[in-house]
Amino acid sequence: MRHTTASSLSPRVGTASKLASWIAKLRYEDIPPDVLRHAKACLLDSVACIIGGMSSQPCTIIRDVLKQGHGASDAVSVPGADLRMGVLSATYLGAQAANLLDFDDTRGGHPGATVVPPALALAEEREASGADLVTSIVAGYEVSLRIGRAVQASPKRECAVLGYSTWQTFGAVTAAASLMGLTHTRILNAFGLAGAQAPLPSIRKFVEGDPPFSWIKNCYGIPSEVGVLSAMLAERDFIGHREIFDGDTGFWAMSGSDCYKQELAVDKLGDQWLILDVGFKPYACCRWTHTLLDSLRLLAARLAGEVITKIDVYGFRDLVQTLNSPLPTSIIDAQFNARYVAALELTGRSPKSGLFEADLTDPEVITLAERVNLHHDATTDEAYFGKGMYPVRVVVTCESGATLSAKADWPSGSSEAGGFPDEELDRKFLNIVSSVLG
Repeated sequence: MRHTTASSLSPRVGTASKLASWIAKLRYEDIPPDVLRHAKACLLDSVACIIGGMSSQPCTIIRDVLKQGHGASDAVSVPGADLRMGVLSATYLGAQAANLLDFDDTRGGHPGATVVPPALALAEEREASGADLVTSIVAGYEVSLRIGRAVQASPKRECAVLGYSTWQTFGAVTAAASLMGLTHTRILNAFGLAGAQAPLPSIRKFVEGDPPFSWIKNCYGIPSEVGVLSAMLAERDFIGHREIFDGDTGFWAMSGSDCYKQELAVDKLGDQWLILDVGFKPYACCRWTHTLLDSLRLLAARLAGEVITKIDVYGFRDLVQTLNSPLPTSIIDAQFNARYVAALELTGRSPKSGLFEADLTDPEVITLAERVNLHHDATTDEAYFGKGMYPVRVVVTCESGATLSAKADWPSGSSEAGGFPDEELDRKFLNIVSSVLG
């Protein structure tokens, strides 16, 4: 695979133009049945996550601030909220809510959080058809994931600079442009405006240091709002840079990356559908912990009746170095604490059912979490950085003297691990939504 450098880039190769042409021409009838089916599953999962996150304290604060700052508007509804808001406010709030529980879909980020809320808000405001809504969701995922893989930094650079919301801005602007039926030139302008207003890559700072972690989390509200705003401006012929991706100063450099795999942005466009690789999360916590939880589930039956004295976890760098903070005091901090969620799994409080405030002070959970030790296994880093795997090996020592071990490479719910069964997706939806709506 060719890594483009400054010396090998021409200023106008045309990545934006190729993507814009595809978006402008895409119709519901052009999309394969399996892609449509998966897109509808992504919509279902995202709506559940929005509803579930909406009742949280962070989203309550966001909602109050947006009503105050953006004025009263009743353009569109927001799932899980008993109010109506302007399109931009609804998009921002919906995106933050979708990611709040850390239950939202995943593929090198959480693409649904910056595609579905913009699509829902604009579809209602424009009175779009269901077919147009699903088409915009497919387009948004495809462009978001393609730009994400094209601008992905080297493993060394990712250790210092990492941010999903930066490139996920293009999922939001694509979904909006598709629903609005923008022309080729207007999509180019929208791309340029979105890229110029995209947020900084902030993940490394987000997980740096001890809790409390920032409630803005992956910062998905801004790229979602920026995407819709950019499309709306472009609809009025507001000019943006029409080749935002390519060149020595292209979006790859703007986003902090040190390489650009340009061909991955348009390779097999319309033939290979990246949305099919999007996985759903069975646990309400950071994806980096999921192979750890899967490994513990493999040992559950064998651990019945045993008194656990120690749990040793051997895994990749980010799991060990960034999710090894002091025990959490809030639900958001809990999502990023590997020792805590491991204790939940072993005490019958699996994050499959969500995270609950009462468990934060439960003596049984705290005692077991203090027996979890994380160890960096450098041999797993190549698979993590190079292949997107989350390799983890768990060794559980029991008071009886028994030592049990299990390992996992791909998290359950991912396409590599066999996907997410329909019945599990239904169960997850009802579990999240019923806790809010009854």
